Amino acid sequence: MNIQDILWLSIKDLSEKKMRTALTVVMVVIGVAAIVALTSITAGVSHSISASLSTLGPTSIIVEAKAGVPLTSADTSTLSGLPNVTGVTPVVEGTANLYSGNQNVSVSIVGVSPSELGSIVGQNLSLYQGTVYQDTITPSVVIGHSVAFPTAVSSEQVINVGQTATLKLGGKGGRTVTVPIVGIFPSQTSFIVPINTGVFMSLSAAELLLQRTSFNYIIVTASNVSTVNSTANLISNIYGSSVDVITTSSILSTVASITGSLGLLFGAIAGVSLLVAAIGIMNVMLIAVYERTHEIGIMKSVGFKNRNVLMIFLFQALLIGIIGGVVGIGLGAGASYGLSAVLGHGSSTAAPTTSSSSSGASTRAGGASAFGGGGGGSSSAASSLSFSPVFPISTIVYALVIAVAVSVLAGIYPAWRASKMEPIDALRQL
Repeated sequence: MNIQDILWLSIKDLSEKKMRTALTVVMVVIGVAAIVALTSITAGVSHSISASLSTLGPTSIIVEAKAGVPLTSADTSTLSGLPNVTGVTPVVEGTANLYSGNQNVSVSIVGVSPSELGSIVGQNLSLYQGTVYQDTITPSVVIGHSVAFPTAVSSEQVINVGQTATLKLGGKGGRTVTVPIVGIFPSQTSFIVPINTGVFMSLSAAELLLQRTSFNYIIVTASNVSTVNSTANLISNIYGSSVDVITTSSILSTVASITGSLGLLFGAIAGVSLLVAAIGIMNVMLIAVYERTHEIGIMKSVGFKNRNVLMIFLFQALLIGIIGGVVGIGLGAGASYGLSAVLGHGSSTAAPTTSSSSSGASTRAGGASAFGGGGGGSSSAASSLSFSPVFPISTIVYALVIAVAVSVLAGIYPAWRASKMEPIDALRQL
């Protein structure tokens, strides 16, 4: 008996029981789809965060103020004088409502020197439209892409370069200032500042606008990768617990640890789905063996060997695994893109403005950057999680191999039971 005959007999039985075959395949599809969707989303989030952090570069160190302990110009001088430090970038953040035409949106004010703008939004600084603002005390601003294009679905630009916008700070009765818009950022994600929902201006203009004399954080650039840790340790020794000192490599390590744990958790969830699928396959195939007992007896009586019968049922399990694996991969890919779209559009948040204390210090609302705490002023978050699923070839191959392996393993016992039937006993079953 050749392989074509075995394959034909396997397909024949599956096609005759279409509903049962479809339900069995669905069991495998669910498990495989879960593996593909969950692992691709985890990989996508990890890749997005890593890409955002890469804008800072591997030699960057973030020195963030804690509540009640402001960072000032004296600190920038201190940090600039440290060995192996080649650059210091102070950053001021706050929040406001932006009014332009019919638009009224909550935005994050980001003050940074135009010459240092690339250090926080990407070394290859490029604008979607316009030019970078000047380093003057009179504010002119570059706005984020989501501010100019508030409706992602229609892609309608409602704010253009050359227009003016009114920024209102504080609650009812707060101050307002009118600023010219000189540039618009392209759509991009940053783990440090809310680029898409931010309004960027010179450091001196932001300090005057926000009535600030201190910085939220300072980005220190080490001379090379090998000196990052020693420089970070030196800063920690100087300031003690009054600041948070964070390196991009430490954030990446934390992200890798978290996503790795999530990957294991999601893998366990998908594994449970596949275990249920394996039990279902075994159950369905055992029923098929009992239903075909008389047929098995006829096959053996006309010369079919035990291995032939075994192969017929194993091929059925193999086909179920292949079909379920392929369909599950496609369904999982579609589900991952759907979830990324939902999470990407649904994760934007805006925290209310907090009032500064008499000393000018207050706690930043979480999310304006990746780091909690902060001092020296009020700020809020308008951040969004934007990522695309990542599909490594290894994940797709593993998902298909697992689907086939689970199906075949689940089919071994029913196939063995069928192959061991005695022809006379099988023929008696009508």
